[in-house]
Amino acid sequence: MKASTLTYLMLMGILFALGLLLLQQTVFGRLHVIEDETDIRNQSDSSIPTELVVTHRSWGEQRIEDGSEVERITRLLKQMKTAAKRDCPAGQTTFTGTLRFLNGTTWSFTLGEHMTLNGRCVASQPVSQTAMLKARLLNAYHTPGQLAKQLGQAEKVTLFEAGRSRELTQEERRTLQRQIEKAEPMTDYEEVGRILDDSDTRRVLQVARFGQESGKRDQLMNLTIHDTLFSVQYMDDDNGNTFYLKGMLSVKSKEAER
Repeated sequence: MKASTLTYLMLMGILFALGLLLLQQTVFGRLHVIEDETDIRNQSDSSIPTELVVTHRSWGEQRIEDGSEVERITRLLKQMKTAAKRDCPAGQTTFTGTLRFLNGTTWSFTLGEHMTLNGRCVASQPVSQTAMLKARLLNAYHTPGQLAKQLGQAEKVTLFEAGRSRELTQEERRTLQRQIEKAEPMTDYEEVGRILDDSDTRRVLQVARFGQESGKRDQLMNLTIHDTLFSVQYMDDDNGNTFYLKGMLSVKSKEAER
């Protein structure tokens, strides 16, 4: 064998050995750390929220699909996260929610007499933040589909007009459901103001989810009917927010018992 060939083979052998040594040091010799449950959960602080599903104890489940709104709610929850320190006392829960992140982590929360986040009580109860969170969660139910569904599931729907009241029949409720499903949300409040100024009629539909608990405000929703629009207000909204939809709701006037 020629000397040049032998030298070449020896050089290649040395380079191969150096390559193996480098691979061992950088890959096989690397220290791997197994993160505990808290570390994994904290990873969601820098992850992107992908899905938010909430359930109201009276009005049922709603999936919030607006990415901007999910991000706003996520920021509120992250602000409260550092205050979640202890177990909550027993109390009624109005909302439960599940927030999922892109990296696979999940947060759970409840909101009612107390608030919990990932099973821990938000001890300091930041009133402004919890009120804002509650309002945003209620806003998720301000869709024609949800309103129609709630009207159909309500135990009692009462029409108030000219100082009188009566309970709607099932046929009237089905007609209203179809009309609500065709309605469109209104965000032009100048147009809303013009319609309200020109409206001569004012009838109110009160929707009670559970008749035996109809005195509780978290069971009540009011629809105020005008000529070409109607407004919606959940009586459990501490901010008194009103949602407007464009559409005509026809309910026949009848003599009613006081």
